Amino acid sequence: MVSGSTTAPKKDKKFIAVRSDLLQKVIEISNKKGKSFYGFVNEIFEQAIKAEERNTSLAEVVEFFDLMESMKKSGATVTRRDIFNYTVQRLYMKEKDALLKKWYHSGVWYGRYLATKFENAVDAFRKILASCFWEITEVEFTNRDDGSLSLRILVPTHSHENTELLSKFIQGVMNALTYKTLKEEFWEGIITLELTKRGKIPDMELDSI
Repeated sequence: MVSGSTTAPKKDKKFIAVRSDLLQKVIEISNKKGKSFYGFVNEIFEQAIKAEERNTSLAEVVEFFDLMESMKKSGATVTRRDIFNYTVQRLYMKEKDALLKKWYHSGVWYGRYLATKFENAVDAFRKILASCFWEITEVEFTNRDDGSLSLRILVPTHSHENTELLSKFIQGVMNALTYKTLKEEFWEGIITLELTKRGKIPDMELDSI
C-alpha cells in the first residue's frame, strides 16, 4: 500500500484596478457585515457571474428587487389565479361600477406612491408592469412629439372583466402621474390608451372616474 498526502491546489490571486470610492465602500460594507474584505469581494464576483449565467446582470437583479420591494411596501399580495378570477367575476356581475372605481382609485394611490419613490415614476411603472405583473406579455409606452403618450398592454390570459379592471388601474396610476386619458380601448387581453401630459390634476378631478 502506498500512502501519501494531497493538498488542494492554491487559487491564483490577481491584482485589479478599482475606483477608490468603490473600494472604500466595499471595505465599509465588509467591516459592517463582519466579513473579510477578500471574502466579500469574491462573493460579489460569484454573484455577478451567477447573474450573467442566467442571461441577466447584477444591475438588472437590483432593479428588479427595487421594483418588487416597492410593490411589497405598497400592499401588493400574491394569490392563486383561479381564486382571483372567481372573486372578480362574482363582484363584477353584482357591483361592476363600484369595483371599477375601486381599481381606479387603487391606481391613483399607487401612482402617488410611485411619484414619491422614483425620480422617473412613469418609467418605473412601465418596468413594474413588464416584470412584476406575471400575466402581461407585452408593454409598450410610446412618447409622441406633441407630449402625448400611447400605451399598449397585452395580457392574453385575461378575461374581459380582468382586462377592464386592469385598464382602470393603469389609468388611475397615469392620471396620478399627471397624464389625462384621452382615449381608452380594450378587448379581452388587449388594452390601448392615449394620454396627454398636463400639469398637476386637482384632487377632486383626479378622484373621479
